[in-house]
Amino acid sequence: MKTFRAISFPSLVLGVLGFLVACGAELPVKELAEAKTAITRAKDAGAERYASGEFEEARKSLLTAHEKASNEDLGETKKSAEYAKSKAYDALERSYPQLTEESKTQANTSINEADEAYASQLAAEPYNNAVELKKEGDTLRDNADRTLESYPKESGDDAKLRTRLAAFDQYEQSNKKYLESKKAATDAKSLALSQKQQLIDSLADIEKNLDDADRYASGQDPEVAQTRERLNAAKAKIDEGKIKEGYSEVDDIRKKSAELVAKNIQAYALKKKAEAKDSIGKAKDKLSGIDQSKLKSSKDLQTSYQRADENLKAADESLVSAEELYSSEKYEDSIGRSEEAIRLSRIVVDQSDDIAERLRTGSSVAGRKGDAGDNTSSTKKGEDSTASSSGELPEGWKKYVVRKKVPADCLWRISAYKQHYGTSKLWKRIYDANRGKIKNPNLIYPKQVLLIPPAKGSTKFDPKKAPKKQTGSDKVEANAPQEKKEETTTPPPATSEQEPEEEEPSTPAPSTESEAPSDSGEQESDEEAR
Repeated sequence: MKTFRAISFPSLVLGVLGFLVACGAELPVKELAEAKTAITRAKDAGAERYASGEFEEARKSLLTAHEKASNEDLGETKKSAEYAKSKAYDALERSYPQLTEESKTQANTSINEADEAYASQLAAEPYNNAVELKKEGDTLRDNADRTLESYPKESGDDAKLRTRLAAFDQYEQSNKKYLESKKAATDAKSLALSQKQQLIDSLADIEKNLDDADRYASGQDPEVAQTRERLNAAKAKIDEGKIKEGYSEVDDIRKKSAELVAKNIQAYALKKKAEAKDSIGKAKDKLSGIDQSKLKSSKDLQTSYQRADENLKAADESLVSAEELYSSEKYEDSIGRSEEAIRLSRIVVDQSDDIAERLRTGSSVAGRKGDAGDNTSSTKKGEDSTASSSGELPEGWKKYVVRKKVPADCLWRISAYKQHYGTSKLWKRIYDANRGKIKNPNLIYPKQVLLIPPAKGSTKFDPKKAPKKQTGSDKVEANAPQEKKEETTTPPPATSEQEPEEEEPSTPAPSTESEAPSDSGEQESDEEAR
């Protein structure tokens, strides 16, 4: 018996066929082949797991049929083969419904995982294909169930067999659809997950809104912190692959962040208006405290007082503009005008203190050289001689007259001009070369004459190296028509403070704005400097 089982089924059939044909008998080849096909199909349908009893009985009956054939018992051979086929069909009847149910479950799981990864939006084509294939599988499965249930009701064995086999075919097709659905859903999930970082990056606008809202609220609005926690939780879900869940709140969080900006910017604009009004009041007190009758003896003092008065009027105008913009709900613009009023009023206070000090000491020369306009012959001992009337400069040095324009001149803008360095990063060289006339790098004045040192080398001015005769190219630059004499603030970039003094100039930028801090940044730097 063991030796016989080691022989393959096709070899056995051929051997038996040859023997029986030689003896004039007929071998039931059809029955044996059908039994073999049915058993193979049952195995592919998972009968070893779902219908192990029926499958094992079918397999043993086929082996019995082989044994009977070798013993020339053809009647028993046919009978055993037919029984083997019958038991294989019984195994298929039990296995197919369970196989398709398992495949359906796997397809559903894969589709759900793809949906969790937000594949319905991020990988719509393969995801929709997976859903459609699953629906087709469901339809075939329902038809197969009905067909299998109806076959015993058919009249005649042949009709019953045809209906039963039709049910098997429908189950097989249904299972195939489920497997294809599973693969499509898996592909959709992978495609969706590949876009995680892109989605996280797309939340930058919400981050900015929350940062702005937090800044306007000075970190005192608990709703900002709560909304940021929600955003971070959403990011964590996305990073875990639960993109749909993480993204489900994004629209609401984005809306909330915008509302927080609107709420806090209004409060901040109101606060800035009040601060501007208070700052202007202090500036008026300072300037009104100066005895104008004492200024008559000095043209320089009169000019300085006139400039301070003009700046005070400009501050008042900025505050009026801030009020109007606030009423029009243009809060960001209102903040800008309020901060302009604050800057100007602080300059007035600085100018008033300077005038008072000069009156106290009996000096008519401006402590800050820019206050004297182009009257540069009044250079004090120990200060740069760059403002001397001779205008002689060492090679590579230039003079520049500060202008009032839009945007206003400041050290980093002057540095960025193409005729100078072409980059704002070297602003500190200008500051170092003019320390005698610039007390605060955040404050320079229209008509103030500045030295522009070369991009390399020392920033200390040495008049001994100046040529005997000044060339046309060394004359004061930027002699543009002067507007109203108004001081401007010049906040240098915060990072520039750490740059080496002798830094090589970078390639000239096509636009100075790309390296310039924002207006709000300038205002903040000015406030911090004070």
